[in-house]
Amino acid sequence: MKHKKKTAFAALALAAVWWQWPDRYPAYPASGHYNPDSGTFSNAEPQAAPTDLVSAMWQMLVGEESRRPPKPLPAVRPDWAAFLAAPEGKSRFVWFGHSTLMMRIGGQTVMTDPVFGGSVSPVPVMMRRFSPPPAALAEVPTPDVVLVSHSHYDHLEKASIKALAARGSRFVVPLGLGVLLRKWGVPPQNITELDWWQSTETGGIRYTALPARHDSGRSLTDHNKSLWAGFAIEHGGEKFYFHGDSAEGKHFDEIARRFRGFDIAFIENGQYNERWPDNHLFPAQTAALAAKLAPKRFMPIHWGAYPMALHTWNEPVLQSIPAARRLGVRPLTPLMGQVFDRDTATEDWFAKPL
Repeated sequence: MKHKKKTAFAALALAAVWWQWPDRYPAYPASGHYNPDSGTFSNAEPQAAPTDLVSAMWQMLVGEESRRPPKPLPAVRPDWAAFLAAPEGKSRFVWFGHSTLMMRIGGQTVMTDPVFGGSVSPVPVMMRRFSPPPAALAEVPTPDVVLVSHSHYDHLEKASIKALAARGSRFVVPLGLGVLLRKWGVPPQNITELDWWQSTETGGIRYTALPARHDSGRSLTDHNKSLWAGFAIEHGGEKFYFHGDSAEGKHFDEIARRFRGFDIAFIENGQYNERWPDNHLFPAQTAALAAKLAPKRFMPIHWGAYPMALHTWNEPVLQSIPAARRLGVRPLTPLMGQVFDRDTATEDWFAKPL
């Protein structure tokens, strides 16, 4: 009975936090993944509904410490001079944990899913960051372009968006996400919204929004009102894949067919659970996707910063990295803050005692 009361209390608390007054979203032409009657997006392959979600949230709340690293994860201060000096044809990168990357491509700076806060939950006592990012957002070079994959709290952070809007960054996002960006102060002329397979070019870099099998929403009133996507980033002879969030699906076959290999594939690896099987990749699926996309290097992302599932902090990479090697894929596992490129030699630091 006591457990049932706690679960009911947790459900009411979450519902109260996630209620927001509905925003107005534009209508789009009907497509295989958009219904103008309901004003919502969907997946080509339906998702199985999450099960026992409130109980899982309670377990994450009360057992979070057991899944966190025992000490702060190793990190280095970014060498911004080295980052900005990336030579033509050999882009450089910095990882901030989870899905936040900075990329120096073709003389421009690109940032993905900028999240720097202490929590990625609307209930800030949950999903707390393991350790501070290797540099504060105010310290990083101003991004020319910011890519946002979808509206979930661990990929779209209001404070970061407002700060980058004030610095004049441009935003490339999936359909519908401009509603929140404009609300948070991004000038409309600095927002480009893309449907799946649509592209835009800025400063000689081509960005293509790619299909994903996921969902979107930040409250009880905006579920799937905006689209979710991965991105291909192309400049000169280089190609990079940014996964965003996506479960297994046939869309990966089409991505592999159209792009025929990448220099680096940044692929989601973490926050999975059998209770939400069609939201994130499991480690073996991450490795299999890396092999399918045929990159020169595969880098796991969506881990190393926040506890958002019931696995330990390093379980995803302890499983996916050996699996990728068995499939002939060369992993890339830099420290947070380290400046790296596609040829950087890295170690399995996550497998060593902290």
